[in-house]
Amino acid sequence: MKWKKVMSGILVASMTAALLAGCGGNSGEEQAAADGSKTVHFLTAWNEDEDITAVVKQLTDDYNATNPETPINLEIEVVAQSDMNQRLSVLAASNELPDMFVTGTQEYIESYVDQGILKNIDDVISDQGVTTISDEDRESILDLTKLDNMYVIPTNKNIEGIWYNKEIFDDLGLQVPTTIDEFMDVCAEIKDAGIQPMTVAGSEQWPITRLIGAYATALGGTDYLVKANDGEVSWTDDSFIQAYEWLQEMGENGYFGEGMTTVDSDTQNSLFITGSAAMCYNGSWFTENLNSENSTIGENVGFFAFPSVDGGQGVPNTYTTSYGMYICVKDESYDDAMGAWLGYVMNNFGDKSMELHNWITPYTMAEEHETSFFTQILIDATAEQGAASVWPEYAMPTSVQDVEYQGAQMLALGQMTPEDYGQSIDDAWAQVQ
Repeated sequence: MKWKKVMSGILVASMTAALLAGCGGNSGEEQAAADGSKTVHFLTAWNEDEDITAVVKQLTDDYNATNPETPINLEIEVVAQSDMNQRLSVLAASNELPDMFVTGTQEYIESYVDQGILKNIDDVISDQGVTTISDEDRESILDLTKLDNMYVIPTNKNIEGIWYNKEIFDDLGLQVPTTIDEFMDVCAEIKDAGIQPMTVAGSEQWPITRLIGAYATALGGTDYLVKANDGEVSWTDDSFIQAYEWLQEMGENGYFGEGMTTVDSDTQNSLFITGSAAMCYNGSWFTENLNSENSTIGENVGFFAFPSVDGGQGVPNTYTTSYGMYICVKDESYDDAMGAWLGYVMNNFGDKSMELHNWITPYTMAEEHETSFFTQILIDATAEQGAASVWPEYAMPTSVQDVEYQGAQMLALGQMTPEDYGQSIDDAWAQVQ
């Protein structure tokens, strides 16, 4: 991707399982078994044939096939992603964190590093000769996690933007909007044609705040959300207020359809892939839904960045970018056997992810792969000069995020003023600083 750096700290442009209920997992004190095998308890949010878990599971099978004398016995425990934070909190409190687990919560990562719980992955990369992660991606991960060393294993390179139905746009003679005024005009014309302009999984809250963040970034600049999370910009700043007002206007005009705050991701995705809604804010992970048998939209799909805002400091063609849920490794569990296996996983993660999911990842690939139609759309979109930005919650403590999320739903419903919403986030931050 030919993205340039526009600021320091931002990447320039996202079961045969062993369910161990109530068990924290193996500690590092437990040495490899007499047969040379090592058991690794992996706490994840997906079954062994899904998402990150499928990649790690198949790479483990491949590793074991070529290392029969020192195989890894991967024990998979699955916890719903919505329950992961609570599960990790309980396990950490009792000193029973598993050997390896997934998390996207910055607060937990920082806490576990401070407590000496996590393995320094930079050491693993050095010791195991991992060459697949670029210096640029490593630096971006350090900036996102606000750490001096990489204590997490990245999984995805998620890119977020607006997917749209080309057939609807063509039938109505619409062009892809590049400014927010053009975007609002497009929404109005689509609604007048009797079609829902945009679908948003408002019940899950984060899609609402992503839209707020995209608008605020277009106004305040690519580093605006970084400054807000660093306390340099108030969440009642004018760029935020305008973003909140825009979100309310979208809701008041009916551009999100009926009951936006009750719509979950499955319903959101279904509305788009069946042609019932013309646009959908989503990430690169959405390509799996577009490829599914349930999709009737076919290849009538396009993707564009959030539009620019008049007078804004943002960079055109900016996409919110993240590295997905991170994999964390407990330092106490780490030994030579685990290191050799993790080195293999990281050196082959990109190839296996493309093979299974057609994912864009921060890992280089050794093989040629056929790229799906929808993944190619993402590659083409981000090939243009632009930038990447963070999301509003990237560095928020969970207590602040809870206030931001819940208030976003009230804001969208017109039950909270933009000023009160911004002040509630400032107040929540004040409680933890």
